[in-house]
Formats: sequence, C-alpha cells, structure tokens
Amino acid sequence: MPTRSFFATFALLMLTSTPMTAQPYAVTFVIDMRQEIAAKRFDPAKDVVGVRSGWDPLSWDKTLPALDPDGDGRYEVKVAFPEKPFGGQPLNYKFKVDAPGKAPNDGWEDGKNYRLHLNDATQTLARRFGELSSPIQPVLTGIQKRHPGFKSRFLAPRDVIVYLPPGYDKETSRRYPVLYMHDGQNIFDATNMGMEWQMDESAEKLIAAGSIEPVIIVGVGNTEARIDEYSPTSVKRWDGDGMIGGKADLYGRLLIEELKPFIDKTYRTRPDARSTSLGGASLGGLVSLYLGLKHPDVFGGGLLVVSSAAAWDGQMIVKKVEALPARTPQRIWLDMGTREGEEALVAVHRLRDALAAKGWKLGADLRYLEVERGGHDELAWAPRVEPMLRFLYGKE
Repeated sequence: MPTRSFFATFALLMLTSTPMTAQPYAVTFVIDMRQEIAAKRFDPAKDVVGVRSGWDPLSWDKTLPALDPDGDGRYEVKVAFPEKPFGGQPLNYKFKVDAPGKAPNDGWEDGKNYRLHLNDATQTLARRFGELSSPIQPVLTGIQKRHPGFKSRFLAPRDVIVYLPPGYDKETSRRYPVLYMHDGQNIFDATNMGMEWQMDESAEKLIAAGSIEPVIIVGVGNTEARIDEYSPTSVKRWDGDGMIGGKADLYGRLLIEELKPFIDKTYRTRPDARSTSLGGASLGGLVSLYLGLKHPDVFGGGLLVVSSAAAWDGQMIVKKVEALPARTPQRIWLDMGTREGEEALVAVHRLRDALAAKGWKLGADLRYLEVERGGHDELAWAPRVEPMLRFLYGKE
C-alpha cells in the first residue's frame, strides 16, 4: 500500500495534467504467481491478483484484475496510460491480491512502492509477486541543509530539510521569506514514497528565470503519528478501536515555539508574519489552513491547502471558517483532483464557498484549482508546484 453554489462572476480554473504533446503508453503487466501458488498463499480458484497505482487510469483504491491466459500461474493485465508523470518521474504501482474473507487492506506486496518509467509507447513489465523493489537514489537540486531528529518538548523528533535559494551563499546581506511544508521528506526527495513534489527543481527553475522571489523552503518531516499531529480534532478510528487525531495544536506549538525560532536563528529569514507561509497536502492541507487561521500573526503570508482532508470530522474546518469574526490576511491556494472522490470534492467546494463568503476574493487572494483526472499523491501534486509558487511569490 502506498506509504492518500459557485459564483457566476468567477470562471473555474481547470488544470488538465495532459499536455498537448501527450501520447498514450501501453503497458502489459505480467505477474508471476507461481511461487505464491506453490506456497498456498494464492488460490487461483477464488483469489484475484492485479495492479494498483495512483496514476490515471489506475487507482490506489481499486485493483485492476489480471488474468492467467495460459493457466501457468503468470497473470497478465494491459493498461493504457494517457501520459507520462510530470518532470520525468516514474509512476508508482504495486500488485495486490484480493481474497474472499480477507480485510480490504490485506494482500499488498511488502515494502516500498515499485516504479515504472514510461519510456516506450508499448512495453512489458514482468516480475514475481513480492519481488524486492529496487533502492531509490536521491536526486536533490540546489542547496539543501538537513537537520535530522529535530527535538521537541511537545511531540516526537522529526527530520527537517531546508532548501536555500540560488544566491543565498553569495548575497550575504539578503533575507528571505520562508515556506514551511508538511510531509517534508516527500517535498524534495523520492526515496521515501518513490515519488516527490519536485519542489526544489520547480523553485530553482522559477527563481533562475526571475519569475518568483527567492524563498527558503522548510520541509518538516512527518512521524508515525502523522494522522494525530495533522488533525485538529479526534474521531473514532475506522476499525472502531478507540480514537485517532486531535494533536494539531501541539504540532502548531512545535512549529511556532521551536522550529520557527530555530530556522530564524540559523538562516537569513524575514521572520515577520507576512513573510511566513505554510502548506501541505491531504491532512497536511487541513492542518495548514487550521493553524494559519488560528495563528495569522505567525503564518500571515500564504496557505497552500492542497487536496485537503476538508471532510475530516464532519467538515469541521468549514465550520471554523464560517465562525471566523472576519477574514484573516493570508492568500490561500485551494485545490482538488477530480479522481479524489465525491466526498472530498463536496467538502472542498463547501470550504471554497465559505472562504469566499468570509471575504477572500476568488481569483485574487483565493485561488481555487480543480484538476481534471487529478489523483491523491505526489505525482499529482508535482505539476501544481509552479503555479503555487507563482501565486505566493510571483513578481508580476
């Protein structure tokens, strides 16, 4: 499993991930189940094996089943991908067995996601089910500083990665705005998830072209308590065993009382609220908006609310917006992909409308983007990084 009423005066901005030059890529997946059959871990009479991915047309939520055309234990399924992932990244996938009586989340191959480069218009990928995935070599762009195991009085330690813009080491009197990003291990580097936001590559490109103001980007790594730390309220666990969530305020104290002072002391930042922004995806988008609205005196620049978990706890974040006495000063980026589910789309539409009703202006300081065929992973978010950075730091 991967380690995810409008206003007539506003024209909905749609971003399709398919460029004009896109071409389809046909892939035949061949899944060798002979070892699983021999070990009686797979029953050809009743079990189903197939492939999952977040890349269109596959889904992490549903198996595309494979068939055994020759009855020899090697299963095949063909997929036509309409395009390559953004930035030359490989797509991520896994094989999965769905068996009667097993929990829906059972049957995944162990370990990290597998990666497939769409290099040819037609290609075949054949391998044994459960075969070890290849190690991923990090590809980092620009100047990056690592602070492993950053300690906190409030929560568990976590890694912090700081991207410094071009010219930082030469323009020694210059100070920079700061963007804090959650799930920081996936912002610049694919070694954790097998895919990344490519935020370092996009920032380098835009800064070099003079399209955006140079910015320091702080990737704040998550921990095993990610769901707890990124959610403002607690809810019943999906398996019915207790509660989960509700530590967002403690996470906010880590950011405000510990990490931000450390970053401001260590690097040449502009520490004022207007120069400090916050962003993340999924629950990271939820916690960005929650903390930004609660602490506009700290995070007063911009909020990147990407594929947000706005449906959390009965859309509690919508109610928070509706209860605001007045709008806060930030610019807000809000988006969602059309493949992220009806519940997610309904919630983000309500959130968008609540923000607009509170005084944010759609198309100006509130940017809403609905991505046709957009999914819920780093490959889906990477193409949005450039427009996000232009929205927050663009010079035009």
